[in-house]
Amino acid sequence: TIIIVGTFVVTAVSYSCIIITILHIPSSTGRKKAFSTCSAHLVVVLIFYSTCTYRYIRPAQRGGQDSDKVLAFFFSVVTQMLNPYIYSLRNNQVK
Repeated sequence: TIIIVGTFVVTAVSYSCIIITILHIPSSTGRKKAFSTCSAHLVVVLIFYSTCTYRYIRPAQRGGQDSDKVLAFFFSVVTQMLNPYIYSLRNNQVK
């Protein structure tokens, strides 16, 4: 729990600093580009931390193997599959 919450706090502080910096960009086009990049990364981070937090912080349940399988799928497969799409959609050749 300490490791999950600790890394989440560091990530949240980092994204808060990024958002504050983006809000200081004078042009609306620059803010839009920066927010579009950050929002895609933030979605992956939220999926990763929400499944991880739910899995390891929730109380133990009886017969919760099916939900554990779904969580493990999101935790290990979905977040890893989204990363190449996020990075490739920012590429000019893909556009």
